[in-house]
Amino acid sequence: MKLQRFLLVTVVLASLGANAYFVLQRMTAAQGGAGFTHSALDQIEVMRTNGGLLQVSTVRSPELFQTTQEHTIFGVHVGKTTSQIRVPATFHYHVELAPEWKITVRNNTFIVIAPRVKPTLPVAIDTAKLEKLTSGTWSLLTGTSELDQLQKSITQSLAQKAATPLFIQLQREAARKTVTEFVTKWVLEQRGSKPATGYKVRVFFADEPIEVLGSAPLPLGETLLNK
Repeated sequence: MKLQRFLLVTVVLASLGANAYFVLQRMTAAQGGAGFTHSALDQIEVMRTNGGLLQVSTVRSPELFQTTQEHTIFGVHVGKTTSQIRVPATFHYHVELAPEWKITVRNNTFIVIAPRVKPTLPVAIDTAKLEKLTSGTWSLLTGTSELDQLQKSITQSLAQKAATPLFIQLQREAARKTVTEFVTKWVLEQRGSKPATGYKVRVFFADEPIEVLGSAPLPLGETLLNK
């Protein structure tokens, strides 16, 4: 028992010494200038998007990521480290232009079934406003590595959140309005000089229940051609 206490005190003292060392290292690094590196041109990839994409909506959201690491020595709990990252994220959504768009005319109304909306990945974050914070007895010793691991998980976490039904539904009406405007202009161009006064455009997405095509009221994306 005495040996365990001695080892525990030794580890704690070593931790305090390491914390002081890391504080000094951070202060020294803060005084230095930041460097920049440039990727070689032969490492840059430019790829074409088959068929093209139509960006239909944007959702901006402040995001918080947090993880807690419990620390034990010889089975004895000696504290924990909590790491947090706050960063503004911008979620963009699009529909693909290549798939078939089903358009029918019924009672002077163009009924459009557009491809389902998809998140544009990776989700954009504003690194200039990224904030990091660690707290706990061991934060100066383990905080840096835990923050690095937490930051590496952000891309996947945001991609998963962007595809959730909540966020898809959140942006749906904004997307509907964008697609309605796009189809309206396209229909006008196709009709040329033919009169289109009084025609309506109703837009639905392929992942919406087919029941919405019934007697449901016109969605927010309603518009009149040549209104």
